[in-house]
Amino acid sequence: MAITMTELARRLNLSQSTVSLVLNNRDKGRVRPELAERVRQEAAATGFRLNRAASDLRRRCSNTIGVALAYSDNFYRAELVTTLHAEIVRRGYRPLFAFFSSDMEQQSATKLLLDNNLDAIITLEPQWLPDLLDLPVVSLFHSDPRFDAVVQDAEAGLRLSLECLRELGHRRIGWYGYDESDDRSRLLPRLAREYGMELPETFSVCSEAIYELVDDPAFFDPLRRASRAGLPTALLCHNDTIAVTLMRRLHECGLRIPDDLSLIGHDDIGLCGRLVPTLASVGYGSREELARKLVDRVLNRLAHPELPRSVEVLPPQLIRRESIGAPRH
Repeated sequence: MAITMTELARRLNLSQSTVSLVLNNRDKGRVRPELAERVRQEAAATGFRLNRAASDLRRRCSNTIGVALAYSDNFYRAELVTTLHAEIVRRGYRPLFAFFSSDMEQQSATKLLLDNNLDAIITLEPQWLPDLLDLPVVSLFHSDPRFDAVVQDAEAGLRLSLECLRELGHRRIGWYGYDESDDRSRLLPRLAREYGMELPETFSVCSEAIYELVDDPAFFDPLRRASRAGLPTALLCHNDTIAVTLMRRLHECGLRIPDDLSLIGHDDIGLCGRLVPTLASVGYGSREELARKLVDRVLNRLAHPELPRSVEVLPPQLIRRESIGAPRH
């Protein structure tokens, strides 16, 4: 027969409330760490399993954090899903994921989360959440004045790329990214002028359908037809998933990286260091670090709902790899 919490407390010569705090992951600052560790070890040794549903019901909470993300058809989000799941579980909560690809699916994903009894939400698209929402929310990358947020410094990331390319001697660049609702697509023309770089319209692609466009080999006919003098000497990409596809398409066009074109991605996914050539990319810290920041922030809001809204801006780093070099034409 399974041991009860009362029996476990008696074995340890502790109060049941102390044991409950530890096993419900609410011991931080309330139970000495060495004592909490002794409780966990004894629980593991005796095969004790907490009845989480009953515990949640008593505390009027679900111990569940909802996460709304776009479908993981890009490598970065796939990595983030894995690390967020691990971090939420590590902190004693259950993750409930809802995925979307279109506006309609975003609304459905939001409804799916709100139809459940959640303690908090982490979301990529906060605009779909209702105004009167009595839940802690942390927005990822898309700031919303109602909620805490963790965002990237998009301008600083672009500046790192442009500074690097200018230093190498590049003066004519291209861009493959989302439409102008995206900060970097909106900022790049101004920053390119500031850094003395030409951004030819033919090789500056801003589209909501960028994934579909780069998957079509015919889309790259302008690159095939362009003279060496007419080509940009470097390309910047909205993310590494697009950059990886471009590596294939440039190869099909007979163009070599970095001999004919330098290439810089964004997100610094794990695959960057395994490609040939390895892919230079702008990163904002590890996925594990980001997952910790998001969960820390949402749990802090859960514990301190009275605090003012907070936004953390992640600083970028350009990881230079083999895909960038000095221009040769």
